[in-house]
Parts: sequence; structure tokens; C-alpha cells
Amino acid sequence: FLPTIPSKVGDDIKEGERRRQDVLAQSGYLKYMICDNLQDLSTSLRSVLATQRILEGVGVGRTGATALSATLNFLIRDGCGMIASLLFTSLAASSFRRNVKTWKYFADCMVDIGITLEIIAPSVLSSSRLSGWFLPLLCLGNVCKALCGVAAGACGGAMNLFWAMKLMGTEEGISEVSAKIGAQRTVVGGAGLVLAGFVAKWLGASDGSNNVGNKRLWIGLYCFLTFLHLALNRMSLKLVALDWMNSWRMQRIVDEFLDLVEKNEANDRIGTSNLSTPSDLSRIEPLLFRPGLRNINKPSNCSIRMGVSFNDFARHSHRTLQSTRAQVMNDPRIGGDRYMLTVGAIGNKLNKKKSILISFFRNSSCREKAKAYLHARLVEKGLDQRSQLDGSNLDTVFEEAEKNATKELVVLWPIFEEKVKKEGWNLDKTECSSDGYEIHVE
Repeated sequence: FLPTIPSKVGDDIKEGERRRQDVLAQSGYLKYMICDNLQDLSTSLRSVLATQRILEGVGVGRTGATALSATLNFLIRDGCGMIASLLFTSLAASSFRRNVKTWKYFADCMVDIGITLEIIAPSVLSSSRLSGWFLPLLCLGNVCKALCGVAAGACGGAMNLFWAMKLMGTEEGISEVSAKIGAQRTVVGGAGLVLAGFVAKWLGASDGSNNVGNKRLWIGLYCFLTFLHLALNRMSLKLVALDWMNSWRMQRIVDEFLDLVEKNEANDRIGTSNLSTPSDLSRIEPLLFRPGLRNINKPSNCSIRMGVSFNDFARHSHRTLQSTRAQVMNDPRIGGDRYMLTVGAIGNKLNKKKSILISFFRNSSCREKAKAYLHARLVEKGLDQRSQLDGSNLDTVFEEAEKNATKELVVLWPIFEEKVKKEGWNLDKTECSSDGYEIHVE
């Protein structure tokens, strides 16, 4: 059930197998699959326990319960899950690749919440005031599991592609990696069903002897499996060292680079001062959602918005509308790059905040988006150095910050490109948070 590693010319069978084992171990794939399969096993165990509780809730074994009422409960529950999956897909589909690891962990948290709600739901039937919450809790639990299915399915392809590139060096290996992972999960799922059957029988057999003790044991086992599920998922995701920049990784790398600039070490392109590698950041990357683009270590009063519409760009820019339009029509490739940058003030008259706005032209590349973010951070640094701004002279300050940043960018961008490439980053796959608009000139 493990992927095939391409052998070298001249390798015999033993050397090829030894090399295969070394590659699987050194790449972290074996650790990843152990963690992933164990967390899948814990989910299978808890799902069987949840199914047992749901059947109790819909009336299996209870006098007066009808098949029709149970069927209606399941139909409403499944319908809520379907609607939730469709709505969630329409809202979040464009950001799955940008935050693969975060969405994967989100899926794991959602399935835990969903199973927990399904287990809790039958407990409300014992109270006359809360009995009406059984079906809503059941539906909410299935909604959470539906969100998990959408997010996990979307992120699974990206994870498989990562391991295909890591192990085989080509995207063509994704078919084999996906097939082998599917086979592993089938085996783990089967083992989970058998083991869950024994656990359910064991817990059910002790009902008559000590109901209170059995309930404590049942709750303790469930809490342990849930904690194990989250811990194993966290461990497995830390092993996935993606080599492209999303918002958080870009912020972190640019922070480190600008620190080198301040220390006058960035000009030494082959110096000892290095940026973090994908493996370095994978170990500390947060798995929960965070705010959008900003300076992590040095909070600033100036926000950065990428991919804004032309209307927002023109409305909030310190430039006149005529100059902005002329810039677009006369030179659609500003400075050789397909983006425009400006500083503006957003908010009401009493509480305006500085914001760096970036609009991209149609077909702008991922590398240009990375360059635009570095450009914005240089503008932000220039504005922070002029923190005490004269309200009557804002336009002049903004214009000076833009000009100085553009001059710095010409020098620093080639150095930045070389340093990130040296550490194994691929700027051609950059995926930063964006409003999603582009300027199209006809």
C-alpha cells in the first residue's frame, strides 16, 4: 500500500527496495500515513458510537416508536447536510488551495463537532423542555460533517499532489498516491468497524451491572479518541512542508527579509543569513484561521488589500481619478508588472485609516503578486517611519512613500527572488488573500 519510488539506473532489486524505504522515511511520508491512518481509525470508532446513540434517539428498542418518524428524522437530517455542502462549496471553494492545511484542520474539527452533537442529541429526549432540540442537534451535527466532507475532499487532492511531487518528483504520480491512500483508508476503515463492534458490544454488555460507571467509561473513551484525533491531525499536517506562499508564509518570509534589510545583510546574496525554509515554517504555521494580510511581528496602522476593484482603487486613492485612468490606459503594464499600487484613506471623515491598495491587471502572474506584496510592505515601512503625519499634507506623504518604495523594490526584488529560491520556495505558485478583482483593458 506504499507508493512506488522511481529507481536509479544500475540499481538491483535489494538496492532499489532499500532506496525506496529510505525515501519514504526521510520524506516524512511514513510518519504522515501512520498519523493519518490512526486518526481515521479514531473517527471510525467514534462514528459507530454516534450511530448507536442516534438509533437510540430515533426510537430503536423503545415502545411506541415508528419507522415513519425515524425515516423523517433521517430525511430532514440528510437534507440539511446536502444544502449546507452546496452553500459552503459556493462560498469557500476559491480559498481551499490558498489555505490547504488550515482547511484540512477545519475539516477535522468539524467532524469532531458533528459527531459530538450526534452523541449529545439523544440525551435531550429525557427532558420534556429540551426534547424538541433532538432533531435540530441531529441536523446541526450532520451539517458539520457535510462541511468536513467538502473541505477534506478539496484539500485531499492538494495533499496527494504534494506527496507525489515529494516522492516521485512529478505530478504524474498523483494517481498512484491517491489510489494507495484510498486502499490504506479502506483497510483502516474495515479494521475500525470490527474494533468498534467489539467496543460497542463491550460497553453495551456492562449496562446492567454499573450504569454510572459505564457512562463514565464511555465518556472518557470518547474524549480520549477525540483528543487523539486532533493531536494526530496536527502532527500529520506539521509534516506537510508546502513550497509555495500563502498569506501567512508570505508575511513571515517578508518579515524575515526586511529584518535582513535593516541589518544591512540582504545585499549579500550568498551570505550566511538565510530565510526560513518550507520545512521550518511547516512546524510553526498556525492551523487555525487568522486575519488577512498584515505585519505579524510589527503591527501597523496601515492595512494591505490585494486584488481590489478599479472602482475601490480610484475612490480611495490619493490620486485623482483622471490620473488613475490615464495610468491604466497609457501604460497597462506599470513598471513592467501587471499591477497598480496606491495609498489611500478608508473610513469616515472622523476615523480614516491608511490602506495600501493593489489592483491586478488581467493575467497577472503569481510571481507578480508576490512582488506586489513586497512592494506594499516597503510602502508600509515608509509610512510607519512618518507616523506623525500632517493631515493637510497626506497626499504628499503618500506620494513620497510610493516613490521611495518603488526605488527600493528595484534593488531588493532580485535579491528577494534569489534568497527564497535558495531556500526552496516557488514564487510561481503564490496564493495570497485577495478580493478577487482584476482590471481588464480593451
